[in-house]
Amino acid sequence: MGKEISLFSGYDQPENRTTNYCLLMLRMLYQENPKLLAETLATLLPGQADLQVGVQFRQQVLKGNAMPDGIISQPAFSVYVETKHSDWHYDEQLERHLEALDKEPVGAKVLVALAKFDGDIATRFTAIETICATRYEGKIKFIAASFEQFLAAVRSASLTLSLTSLANDFEQYLNEISLLPNWRKQLDVVNCGEFHSLQVEAGVYVCPAQGGPYSHRRCEYIGMYWDKAVHKVASILGVVDVDPAEGGTAEILWNNDRLSGLKDEALIQQAQERFYHAWPDRDWVGRVFVLGPLFDTYFEKDSPGGMQGSKQYFWVGGDIQAQNAEELAVALNGLKWSGWN
Repeated sequence: MGKEISLFSGYDQPENRTTNYCLLMLRMLYQENPKLLAETLATLLPGQADLQVGVQFRQQVLKGNAMPDGIISQPAFSVYVETKHSDWHYDEQLERHLEALDKEPVGAKVLVALAKFDGDIATRFTAIETICATRYEGKIKFIAASFEQFLAAVRSASLTLSLTSLANDFEQYLNEISLLPNWRKQLDVVNCGEFHSLQVEAGVYVCPAQGGPYSHRRCEYIGMYWDKAVHKVASILGVVDVDPAEGGTAEILWNNDRLSGLKDEALIQQAQERFYHAWPDRDWVGRVFVLGPLFDTYFEKDSPGGMQGSKQYFWVGGDIQAQNAEELAVALNGLKWSGWN
């Protein structure tokens, strides 16, 4: 016998507790307005247009030889969720879930594997997808989703202020137990020096594709530093190593914007174009940071001297609560490095 979803779950197992909070988030969306849950599921489960949420009221609908004056109906669907804190779903367990889903009487049927996926999982569940297509003739759909995607789906709905606050609390929980990619909410401040105008104009940051001082860890945002302050902030769409000597061959290090639909091919094309624009006399391999829109700020290095080295990292979660580069630029404006916790 299963348990009801509750604010006070009482579960000792971390994965059970996380599942409770995920489903609680969805239930609260539904209680506010079924449309919010429908919007969330439409984002989380692409292509599942038949998941209609809530009671429908219709009139003059032909049903066989009858046409009742009014119909009140609620379409059925079943969504099973298997939650893991890391990527260790195994096919045998997922197949058992598919068998149980197949026995659900009517309606759309979806199995969701929820985990901390951080990378390309396009071929990760090929066997399960094949079983859905063949054994169950496409009547059961399978979706693999990261906690990041789940949170993004929740935020895609038209949330009220109270639900937005709840989503922020939910995000904090996911961060505290390391279920969101640790590159999120990280700001990579880079020393642009005398070349800042070139890079700002091209919407790019480029450094040599080498290790040592030019190796960068994955981050969500970039801060462009010169003259004792960060003057520009942008989202990092992706990072690509481009070699002009080899006909512009490219290697993607990170595609940060894949969730928003930026294809790898488009990222490579943008990296090449922006690199060539910023450095027309290129004869070296560039590590190209393809940036979103740049926003003005003034995040001051108030200690003596200039920036030491080519980069410095800042955690920009916590109290800042910026949801994008524009909000981050506003939040950082007027702050000083010395007061950073």
